[in-house]
Amino acid sequence: MNLETITMTLNQIFDRYAGADGDCSSLSQPELLKMCKAEFPTLCKIGTGDEVLKKICSSMDLDGNKSVDFQEFAVFVAAIAVALKEATGGKGCHK
Repeated sequence: MNLETITMTLNQIFDRYAGADGDCSSLSQPELLKMCKAEFPTLCKIGTGDEVLKKICSSMDLDGNKSVDFQEFAVFVAAIAVALKEATGGKGCHK
C-alpha cells in the first residue's frame, strides 16, 4: 500500500462518517467519536483511550465551530498516528 492509496482511503472514511447530522462537509463531535471508536480500535482498547480521544477530538476543532472539516481531520489523523506510535511503544525502524 502506498501513501496515495492511504490518502484516498482517508477521504472515503471522512465521507462515510460526515453527514449523519446533515452536513457532509464536516464531522460533528458525535460523528468524530463514532468514527474513532470504529476506525481506531487499538487506541480505544488502551487504558486511557477514551481520555486520549476526547482530548484529541476537542483540540482538533481548530476554528472552534464545534465540528471538524477535512483540513482539521487531516491534522487529527496525524495526531492519532503519533498517539498510536507512542501507545504501542514507539517501535522504530524495521531493518
